[in-house]
Amino acid sequence: MSRCVRTLAALLGGLLLPGLAAAQDRIDVTVTGSADKPFQVALQRFASDGKNGELVDPFYEDLKNALEEAGAFKVVKQEAFLESVVTTNFDEPKLACDNWKAIGADILVQGRLEQPGDDRERQRVRYRVFDLTPCQEKGDARFLEARREDMWLVARKVADEIVQRFTGYRGVAATQLAFVSRQATAKEVWLMEADGSRKRKVTSNGFPNSFPAWSNNGSELMYMSLRGGFADLWRLTRGTGKPGLLFSGGKIGGMEKYRGIFGPGEDELTLVMHTKNNTDIYVVSKDGKNVKRITDNKAIEVSPAWSPDRKQMAFASDRSGQQQIYVLDVASGDVRRLTFQGTYNATPAWSPTGEWIAYAARTGYTLNLDLYLIDPKSGYTVPLVIHPQTDEDPAWAPNGRKLAFSSARRGRREIYTLDLDGGNLRRLTEDFGESASPAWSTWLD
Repeated sequence: MSRCVRTLAALLGGLLLPGLAAAQDRIDVTVTGSADKPFQVALQRFASDGKNGELVDPFYEDLKNALEEAGAFKVVKQEAFLESVVTTNFDEPKLACDNWKAIGADILVQGRLEQPGDDRERQRVRYRVFDLTPCQEKGDARFLEARREDMWLVARKVADEIVQRFTGYRGVAATQLAFVSRQATAKEVWLMEADGSRKRKVTSNGFPNSFPAWSNNGSELMYMSLRGGFADLWRLTRGTGKPGLLFSGGKIGGMEKYRGIFGPGEDELTLVMHTKNNTDIYVVSKDGKNVKRITDNKAIEVSPAWSPDRKQMAFASDRSGQQQIYVLDVASGDVRRLTFQGTYNATPAWSPTGEWIAYAARTGYTLNLDLYLIDPKSGYTVPLVIHPQTDEDPAWAPNGRKLAFSSARRGRREIYTLDLDGGNLRRLTEDFGESASPAWSTWLD
């Protein structure tokens, strides 16, 4: 099944900053099932065992939406089907490949919803996936079990697994975004699914809250809050661990905390802290002990971002006079400057694959920021989002194929997502107040 291969620079119109990599140095990005020619999916409604018929239609809609949100898939309208719209003979499938190909389908998805025992609240989803070009099953038949109320999440997990079978990377429908939104007066922390659905407020303290950050396994969410009269770090958990204030007493080693992220170690946090004269980045254990300073400069050092192997850390600093992005090698302690263009570069975010660092930059004569990608090894740089209004706060999806960011392009800041190739732009917080600082979780396993 042929799909196009495009260079990232070409996708972005070949717009390189002056003085950066030449065309012959472009980095190739393979886009499989791209937005301009997506995989056509024939998605049958899953059969029911007669005990859960009311779940069939909602499950179909959830799975359809999750597949199309991936950007490389388009679900064929069932009105075009030459075969049944509902799965039949699931255990002994008989493929009429010519009929599926006749409607333009590349993929066929079949399934069955079952109640595995006497407990009505437990449900099982079995499914098969077929590649219609060779007319054969793609991978093995699978099943998932969950509570009835969590079938929406099962549909997203099925979609993510189908995405992986045909693209080589896992989809991100079964992930979440944390963000900060001002609905009335105070900024609170909110959660939503990766498609922008199921928005819910997770703080209600009435004080300014900022900088949400996920733990590596997605079980904890840390954020900064001014409740109590001073900036401090608080934690929310997914049923494990103790939520609440991370450190008592406000300051650590006489320093005030500004923001924090998890890592580099499992029981460590990386904090931006400042005294009256300086702002630097520190690593501290979760109990507030073992404070270690990892940047040491009279300049302002902020926005830490760890590489996937935790051997390097990107950060922003104005040590050169203008704020630029730097990379610290942990083992040697060496610091190298990564960006040399623009008057202000901020909020680096290291991709989960390690290939790119996304960051916000001011490169023209306005105060607006745009989003760029830079190769942390070579310094090769390409623009990702260029717009007359500010785009900032890049956050990577856990598969490294999408980014979330905040943008003021419609008059106030809102959360958007887009694919790594710059396509599939989606606004997730339409008519939802002033929203910023997205943080993308890992998968909800």
